[in-house]
Amino acid sequence: MNIRDYLKQAYDYMYWATQRYFAVAEGLTEEQLHRLQGHSWGDVHATLVHMMSSEWMWLQRAQGSSPKASPTKDEYPTLAALKQRWAGLQIEMRAFIDAQPEDSLNTAIAYTNTRGETFHVPMWQMLAQVVNHQTHHRGELAAMYALMNVPHPEDELIQYFLSASGQKQF
Repeated sequence: MNIRDYLKQAYDYMYWATQRYFAVAEGLTEEQLHRLQGHSWGDVHATLVHMMSSEWMWLQRAQGSSPKASPTKDEYPTLAALKQRWAGLQIEMRAFIDAQPEDSLNTAIAYTNTRGETFHVPMWQMLAQVVNHQTHHRGELAAMYALMNVPHPEDELIQYFLSASGQKQF
């Protein structure tokens, strides 16, 4: 499997898993959605915004720009607004990955983070970072949902493979 095909499959998994966690958020009350629970971004809504914003930030970096700040939850005050933007971002990200020849994925890209530090990493590592980052924050969402006694989906990679192959329905 080449790197692009791997990334496409990794993003398919990520979008599958994240959509399942987003669907749970859509069933929460406003109080639950904004309940501060001590995790890195505080509440469910802010965590979801951070996940989308980080994905946007890494896409910008892979495309050669280095934004100084990420979009904030004030820009996406509702889950509907966030869902709409994230759906568009998903289309942008998939198109970007599809358009990359294998050699470009191995090319080092310079980017400057929000603290002004500059790094050089292969593009595929930037794109793989997004998948890893989202996995981390889905874990935080799972903890927040559990603290509220809200059922949440399984999102392990094997569950995705079983679903995608038709062996198990979720």
